[in-house]
Amino acid sequence: MNPAQPHAEIKVYTLSQVARSIRKALERATANKSWLVKAEILSLSKGMGQKTVYLDLVEEADGRQNAKMRGIIWAGVGQQILTELGEEATQILKPGSEVVFSARIQFHERYGLALHIDRIDLRFMLGELERRKQITTARLNEMGAMAWNRKMTIPTLPQRIALVGSAGTSGFRDFCAKVTEHPDRFRIYIEAHQSNVQGLSAAEELAAGIRQAEASQADLIVLVRGGGGKLDLDAYNDFELCLAIARSTIPVWTGIGHESDLVVADLVAHTAWKTPTEVAVGVVERFEQAAQEVEAYRSQLEHLSQTWLIERHREFKNHWKLIGTASRHALNRQKLELKNLSHLLKIQAPALIERHQHTLREMQNTVARSSAHSLENATRELGNCTQRMRGASSRHLTEKKIVLAHFKRTLDAIGPEKTLQRGFMLLQRNGQVLSRVSGIKEGEQLRIEASDGQLDVTVDSATPRPTSS
Repeated sequence: MNPAQPHAEIKVYTLSQVARSIRKALERATANKSWLVKAEILSLSKGMGQKTVYLDLVEEADGRQNAKMRGIIWAGVGQQILTELGEEATQILKPGSEVVFSARIQFHERYGLALHIDRIDLRFMLGELERRKQITTARLNEMGAMAWNRKMTIPTLPQRIALVGSAGTSGFRDFCAKVTEHPDRFRIYIEAHQSNVQGLSAAEELAAGIRQAEASQADLIVLVRGGGGKLDLDAYNDFELCLAIARSTIPVWTGIGHESDLVVADLVAHTAWKTPTEVAVGVVERFEQAAQEVEAYRSQLEHLSQTWLIERHREFKNHWKLIGTASRHALNRQKLELKNLSHLLKIQAPALIERHQHTLREMQNTVARSSAHSLENATRELGNCTQRMRGASSRHLTEKKIVLAHFKRTLDAIGPEKTLQRGFMLLQRNGQVLSRVSGIKEGEQLRIEASDGQLDVTVDSATPRPTSS
């Protein structure tokens, strides 16, 4: 208020007047035209195509929100958008997606400013996806990584397979069913590495799944998804995922399920198949081919074995005939020799017997003469021995008599009787001669024997002589 004009009228506007003014000014400025707007979906309510959906739209740069507005999609418009987007609708209309849309800018007195969305423009999104795909391809080409994995050698029979994908998808189930339910029941082991195949973290999880599969030292890594639109497959154009595939020391087969364009993951993989089922067929065909080769070798070996057995049987029959003929010839020859020997024996047997009988008689005469001569010598030797023994015995007996007489004289000289006659006495205890004082007790009854009689005494005291040290 200007103090110089205290009576001037002051204009006050109601909130609704201000809101209507803003609305009219905005309608004049936009002329109710649609504008192409690019923004990130921060959040959106449920019920697209069934009821009005409300979105929170933001623009961020360097971690800061530069702008934020509310978006509205009416039920009818939502149904039309879902029809246009088809299967890619859920991939596009979700928090975190950056979209380009056609919208009218409207202001309501009660609900404020909002963007009324009438169409989602996919041209920008598909162009952005293609741009990112080209950037990834160019970076991998600069590194020379596009052919790295194709240089890996696949075993003839890849029995240990590391399967990377989401267990809940049809592609995952189709691959497992095709491999495990084969009529021949090939021995194939599947190790699953769970990874999301869509969403903001899909590329990172798939790359981690590839690295985990490589660490498991499998024979083959299989990356499957099971189809989807171009937006759904954008994760398979991620540079880090494609680099993990290229650097894998284990061959990687892909079966992502696309119908037309290849994703970069297909370009760097060892082999790209259209669908998970075709990947499974490729694996099983290796085992079928090996089984056919084994069956062919078995048939060939069986044929060779039968041929060899027939030849050996024929040779055996020929040898059997030769052995039979040779045996009969040898038997006849032996019979003839035996017959000749028998005839010769009949002729020469009497002369041989007479010759041996003459030899036996000569031996008997020789033995008789030798026995008589030996007996005579033995008798003579026995007589000589007898005479020598008699002489030796007589001399030995004489010598022993002399020694005995000497011993008798010695005993007579030193015997007890002679000793007693010389004045010695014997001290006895119960008939046992005592030679020492030690051991004799006072009051003990002893006997003293002399040359002319004996004394019975009682010991008053016994004092042993001290021994010299």
